[in-house]
Amino acid sequence: MFKTIKAKVIFVIIFCIICISTTLGLILYKNIEIDQDSIKDSNIANVEETKGKEEKGIDLKGTYNQNDLTIQEKKATKENIEINYCQIYGLKNKIIQDKINKELETVALNFYREKVKDLNEVISVSVDMINIGNFANTLSFEVVYVAKIDDDADGFYQDSKGLNYDLVTGEEITIDKLFTINAPIKDILRKSAYYNLIQNNLEDNLAGNFVVADYGEIEDDIEMFINDYEKGKIKNFNFSPKCIYIYHGKDNIITIDMKKYADYICIYNRYLTEESIFETNNIGLKNLYTLSERGTFEYRYTNYEKGSNYFIDINIDNIDGKENKFSQELIQNKVKEIEKEIEKTKIIANKDANKFYILNYYIDVYTKEEDSIQQTLTYCRTRGNSYEMTAHDFEESVEPAIIEFNRAGIGGDLVDYVYNFEEILKVKPQETIEYYNPETGDKIVI
Repeated sequence: MFKTIKAKVIFVIIFCIICISTTLGLILYKNIEIDQDSIKDSNIANVEETKGKEEKGIDLKGTYNQNDLTIQEKKATKENIEINYCQIYGLKNKIIQDKINKELETVALNFYREKVKDLNEVISVSVDMINIGNFANTLSFEVVYVAKIDDDADGFYQDSKGLNYDLVTGEEITIDKLFTINAPIKDILRKSAYYNLIQNNLEDNLAGNFVVADYGEIEDDIEMFINDYEKGKIKNFNFSPKCIYIYHGKDNIITIDMKKYADYICIYNRYLTEESIFETNNIGLKNLYTLSERGTFEYRYTNYEKGSNYFIDINIDNIDGKENKFSQELIQNKVKEIEKEIEKTKIIANKDANKFYILNYYIDVYTKEEDSIQQTLTYCRTRGNSYEMTAHDFEESVEPAIIEFNRAGIGGDLVDYVYNFEEILKVKPQETIEYYNPETGDKIVI
């Protein structure tokens, strides 16, 4: 009996050892597996956070943030080829950042080769990459090339390509991911295609009116477009904070106005995470109104802030460029003045939550010859105003006007963002011009 008990004890001990060893082995194996899949697992928490957001459409009264990314232009030239492409910096996950940058570079360097098989048949090749969307943890680019053919007809090859990325995983965004699960995507595509193709097929009649050239052709194009979507062939597109642009066929660009289908478009929300995926938080503009765009310009200073009871929208342009030292100094002084006024306004706003305060200025600095005195002067023009109102008046009357103005602004253009509240607040934007001698820095009265 003793031997039997002893044998049972030995068996239990051995079994326990085997179990512990197996468990440790599995743990070690799992750790190795994690190391080998670092891209996916380093972001698994953020990926999980995005689930459940996909059903949420665009809040027409809401705001969004630009990504805290630096986008730099790179250049590659060789003989008759000039290529401009983008590289991104500022993601915490460098593996994902490097992956995206490599793809951006590869596409830019090779895109034209799809049609240009022999460089000897072209005079020149120009490739450009334009950042279309940079918000809500997503990126969208347009790559275009023009290859001029060396012949008497002065012909050319050209094409466009969209590149769209989820910055959480580094994966490309497909067209269906722009929409909520319950979105009637085919209906949205059909209506948008019909409107765009109608516009493309207008021609003058004898009476001077615009008429559609061929409805039958339009219907055929639409059916082909929808069939391509059903077969998963709609892959060439990009998107801005306002529109989706789908490239289809030889020359057709189908534009989807996000505002028309706001309830079904989830790009503002699908890829958001609780924890920031960026190294800093001070690059992109914050609390921009949905469906509005703000471009970035090399020589523009922008201070855009929307607080609980204050709104600041100030832009300063150095038309002269950074080479003009006096203009640079003048703008630096203006920035200091502006930032002092901003801090003062915030202190005042903090004392009374029932009041709302707005600082809105556009300043541009440029140098030219003044004909009246035949002397070169530096001009500093300031337009805009400061406003005080009740929080209720801002919410009910002023803010809708601000939203409408921002949504009407054309992305990429040098918009001054000076608001005219004359009808609402009975106060007009003011304009002042200061004149300076750029050689001495002295202020001049004209």
